Amino acid sequence: MSEKESTFSLAKRDKKEKFIIYFIGAAFLLFILIGLKEISQNNPYLSAPGWFGLFGGIYTLWRFCKKQKENPFSSIFKILKDDYVFDKYITLQLLSIFYAIGQGFGIGASFGFLVDWIHALISNSYLKSQYFTGVVICLLFILVLRVSLEVYSIVYRAANEFINYVKTKS
Repeated sequence: MSEKESTFSLAKRDKKEKFIIYFIGAAFLLFILIGLKEISQNNPYLSAPGWFGLFGGIYTLWRFCKKQKENPFSSIFKILKDDYVFDKYITLQLLSIFYAIGQGFGIGASFGFLVDWIHALISNSYLKSQYFTGVVICLLFILVLRVSLEVYSIVYRAANEFINYVKTKS
């Protein structure tokens, strides 16, 4: 066997081959998830939106902490431990963490509802529209969460700038 035949590298494939490989992998994963849904039909503790939401929240929190230069929890705890005069604020840091968890929960739950919706389509269930509505609601939740946190942060920063302006004028 030559070296070219023995190694399987996705980086050496062209876009069409990559698309086919990813499509087959995604379809295989989806069929596995639908099979698990069929097996766990009678067990309410194996709800796909709940578990995918939980795992999505944990994953995005881990991803958020990995992308930060400093662990965000250590700076929050330092401020809570050492700031007695309230001159440092943790509100925006907490909002970032809250958004990361909310985003992961929303994406995970919408993926779980998508799996339930596809399962309902295959099994000809009467809950098709409810599962699809769950997908849409979870995605709208992410959008509403992002917009509301951005509005809050804009108001928060404007208030801080106004306080600094008043302090410089007096």
